[in-house]
Amino acid sequence: MTQQTIHTPPLPAAVAARLFFRRASRLVLQKPADRLAHEDRVKQALALDGVEPLQGALVDMLVGCASDSALSKVFLQRKVQERLSPLVLGAMLAQVSSGEPLPRVNKLATRWCVLATPSLDVSPRALLCGTDDSRTIVANAIQALLEGDVEAEMHFLDHCVSSNDVLAFMLARKELGRRGRALSPQWEEVMEALQKRINQ
Repeated sequence: MTQQTIHTPPLPAAVAARLFFRRASRLVLQKPADRLAHEDRVKQALALDGVEPLQGALVDMLVGCASDSALSKVFLQRKVQERLSPLVLGAMLAQVSSGEPLPRVNKLATRWCVLATPSLDVSPRALLCGTDDSRTIVANAIQALLEGDVEAEMHFLDHCVSSNDVLAFMLARKELGRRGRALSPQWEEVMEALQKRINQ
């Protein structure tokens, strides 16, 4: 009797990248001061879309590892520098230069951190919905909004209010204006609600 070989289909690249990142995150939790574990996690983060996974991995590295020349090299990688915003990169390089570990609670932490926690003065939008999410939500919704899909518009505006996603709201509003799409009165109401929260 011949034994049958079961072939499992390969995972999609994006799913596999997330699994590798999660595995690397668990290792960092187990060995928070292990620089090589952090470096591997940064490598896995670079395989993911967006900025937040990478920023989270780098922030955890600053929290867990001592600042030295080996740590500096991670932040000077071209791929890392191209992905981060200049302000975030500058803050991280300044932290490396200080020779001190980053406090566990800090402004640079993202939802992807496993060691660090965002400080209370980080905006609620950043905790509920990151910049990568905001841009993706707008990209996915814009065509339906342009076509005047009332249900899609309701869902989008509800998301903006419930997640305090000012960025998604402003990006969509700008794009709709650029394309000459008239906005319903609900947009004005949502804008007022978001402005009230900002001013609180």
